[in-house]
Amino acid sequence: MKTEAPTTSLGQTLEWLRKELAEMQVQDQRLLLTLRHLHSVLEELRTESAHWEDARSSGGTSPIRARAGSETRGRPPVSSKGLARLIRGEDSRRSSLP
Repeated sequence: MKTEAPTTSLGQTLEWLRKELAEMQVQDQRLLLTLRHLHSVLEELRTESAHWEDARSSGGTSPIRARAGSETRGRPPVSSKGLARLIRGEDSRRSSLP
């Protein structure tokens, strides 16, 4: 009977590890969405800033700077509520040892 206890314990430990890895994958996906959203916001701000800078100095927009913001527009936006929850850590993974 003593040989069955380590097997059960090992099986439970492996199941716990699988669960933790699955949770970490979900968290990684959320962080990636947040990073992509922040990147697109930064690109929009850079484009807007360049537009105002060019308008102020030359009265027109630079084709190079105007094109910079169009590279990230194909990505789906993340809702501001979801982003706020992620930043506050409400969706963060809790560690639970077996």
